[in-house]
Amino acid sequence: MAATVAMSPAISAASCNNEYAFLEYSSEQKRQKRQHQQDSEQINVKHDASWSYCGPLLNSGLGMPTTFDEFARATFTGPVLAKLLPFLDFVNAFLASNGLHHYFLTVRATTPTHEFDHPRWHTDDLFFANLTDGYLPGSRLGGNGQENRTADPRTAGTDWKICTTLQGPATLFIPHKHQSLARETQRQAQEAASTDHQCLSIRCVGCASAADQVREELDAKLASCGVEAAMPGECTFFRVGRDNGAIHSEPVMSNGQSGRVFVNVVPGTEQELRLLIGKWGMEFPREWWVGSSRGTAPLSCKTQ
Repeated sequence: MAATVAMSPAISAASCNNEYAFLEYSSEQKRQKRQHQQDSEQINVKHDASWSYCGPLLNSGLGMPTTFDEFARATFTGPVLAKLLPFLDFVNAFLASNGLHHYFLTVRATTPTHEFDHPRWHTDDLFFANLTDGYLPGSRLGGNGQENRTADPRTAGTDWKICTTLQGPATLFIPHKHQSLARETQRQAQEAASTDHQCLSIRCVGCASAADQVREELDAKLASCGVEAAMPGECTFFRVGRDNGAIHSEPVMSNGQSGRVFVNVVPGTEQELRLLIGKWGMEFPREWWVGSSRGTAPLSCKTQ
């Protein structure tokens, strides 16, 4: 099992030399876990929904945006903010100490599902590498054209992210000693599955077919590698990109009845994030939530 780093937010992201690291942001939550007190804090996810914010670091002391309150009331059977704020405060301090003052923040609530009973091993895309070429992160993964070649590190942009799970199982990672092998296995599987086809959108059928083929192959070939995951009160810092990113997967989410609450943080400069969200036709900064009662809203919150 990978050691947990009780990391000060002032430590540089550059000092995280591995593909990923588990960072303790709330030791109190870890003690509660050991004492089996998490059940008293359990909330239920009523339906699948997500809330997203792209803009300057939020000042939790001034309250969350109104769209978050709407999202939380519609999605959970109880309050979730007390679980989120310790992580948010840690992330804000960590990013600021690394010279970053903006992020793309997503809180994703998921009801129990069998979708990930078999893992989906993958590396996350470099979010900012190809934006000037008109590509969106996650698109054209099943093609074999220019856009799928190795990214130039000089233009790749911010190449790491942070995630945590406020409730439910944590994201799975292939252990460090197998990461290099796992990336090479992914590269070979993607190369074998890629085809010459016209990719017109992020939901390209050709790319989806290739992704399914790669998923099945990696599930079989990486099964013996084992897995690691963060504990309650910990978040995961990890690298992105096909060449150096951390191979990871969503966990099994079919156990239990309460659902999963996952938080994803993509840090970036204002310019990087402004360009990224502009590719979706949105203004910057922006906040919105989607679910059974879908809604979007322009920025209407207090920020730092």
